Amino acid sequence: MKTVKKITNEMHEENLFFVPTMGSLHRGHFSLIEKAKTSNSKIIVSIFVNPKQFNDINDYKKYPRTLQKDSQSLGKLGVDYLFTPDENYIYDNNFVNIISSGNIGKKYEGQSRPGHFDGVLTVVNRLFELVKPQKAIFGKKDAQQLFLIKDHLRRSNKNIEIFDGEIIRDKNGLALSSRNLLLSDSGRVIASGLKTHLDILKQTFIETRAIKTSIKKTLEANKNSQLNIDYLEILDKDSFDTVNDSTKDFIIIIAGYVEGIRLIDNIDFRKEE
Repeated sequence: MKTVKKITNEMHEENLFFVPTMGSLHRGHFSLIEKAKTSNSKIIVSIFVNPKQFNDINDYKKYPRTLQKDSQSLGKLGVDYLFTPDENYIYDNNFVNIISSGNIGKKYEGQSRPGHFDGVLTVVNRLFELVKPQKAIFGKKDAQQLFLIKDHLRRSNKNIEIFDGEIIRDKNGLALSSRNLLLSDSGRVIASGLKTHLDILKQTFIETRAIKTSIKKTLEANKNSQLNIDYLEILDKDSFDTVNDSTKDFIIIIAGYVEGIRLIDNIDFRKEE
């Protein structure tokens, strides 16, 4: 594996499959890399903690950084390039402005974290400009982010094939996240309640087809939990917006706090279920 701080012209001549990350890698990231390895491409993984997607400076400062350990893991996985750019390389003189995530970017996760998705789209767009990959992969755990990235690529006519990586969970159902490292053992148990909320809401909604009632019942059933829920929503997966009569694919999204750490999760399902 070759570690690079800058992308070279020689790298652009290769067929690149890009796995962008912020580091603190876990089995979820490794599953993205394993999926990328099934293609006939060179695998490039980036590690860059993007300051523009954090609306809380303390959240940015305490985000886990484990570059040495990450590098060792990536080498064992057979990654071709590890891209670890400096901030002034990402946001150099060619950087023009922040990319707007639009109305959807202001809802749900965006409402609680103003400007977050503008920062995400900005760094992803900049990384795409620098790396020039043919393919890229993002995890489904960050569902709103994945939707907005795909939408941005459609609008900007970038010829990059986007792959989805499945959510990887602990044995108790907690979706793997770099932020989990900041939780105590008891905190992880509490955080597994995110998946419990999703499962209960899915079943209640399938039985009743009443969104507001289903959400209310789910929250009431778990009101004694130490999990502090920020939002719990049932959406049309294709529009990432309000469910309507023609909705066939649904997604349930949730965000909450455990021990002061913000966590998100989701599940999706089809109407016939």
